[in-house]
Amino acid sequence: MGGQESASYVVSPALDGDHAVIFVPGLGGRTKFVDRWNEPGREPVIRRANWSEPMSVPSIDERGAALASVVADSGATEVVLVGHSMGALVCLEAAKHLEGRLRGIVVMCQYPPHRTPVSPLAELPDRALAEEIEAPPHILDTVALPEYARLWRSEYHLLNRYLESDPRPMLNAPIVAVGARDDASSWDTECLDDWGQYTTEWLSVQLIDGGHQIVEQLPAETLREWVRKVRG
Repeated sequence: MGGQESASYVVSPALDGDHAVIFVPGLGGRTKFVDRWNEPGREPVIRRANWSEPMSVPSIDERGAALASVVADSGATEVVLVGHSMGALVCLEAAKHLEGRLRGIVVMCQYPPHRTPVSPLAELPDRALAEEIEAPPHILDTVALPEYARLWRSEYHLLNRYLESDPRPMLNAPIVAVGARDDASSWDTECLDDWGQYTTEWLSVQLIDGGHQIVEQLPAETLREWVRKVRG
């Protein structure tokens, strides 16, 4: 693919019916752990959405519109979006375009936009930034670290511009907001409660043990319970 105009989300396994549960990762785009949620016999399949050009990404609202377009083009009509960290904000933006196709969203380790402070992480040196976001050891020790750090800084600048725009999408679908007790981005249930300002339906706040990357160890049945909750 060429520039950002042709880039979009790639959903795998491919969307192939009315029902879809789609996971959108945060900074770094790690999704390998989704395989563990899809052990044989488990339904529904949890699909992953990865940006087709990971070293060149547009704004959060543009990514949300792109994901919604992929879903609409597939014909899926019963959709649950699951987002971690910055991916939760992408889900919020996608959800506002999906309207009647959306059954609900699950947002993990992310306060609502108006309760998320502008991030100072873009100003950190390369290695300090990598350590702060808990990058895998093989990235910390690679000569490509400066290129990864450039991407991460770009993501944080995009995040900050999004937050400064004071986005307030209003959904007509329920939200499950999940916080982690050791995560500075989601430990405060009072902040999580404010996700209720983004929906005309109900909000359920869940608090689990762990830090920001707890999603990578999350039991499949725990996630599926939240998905069942929003699907009704």
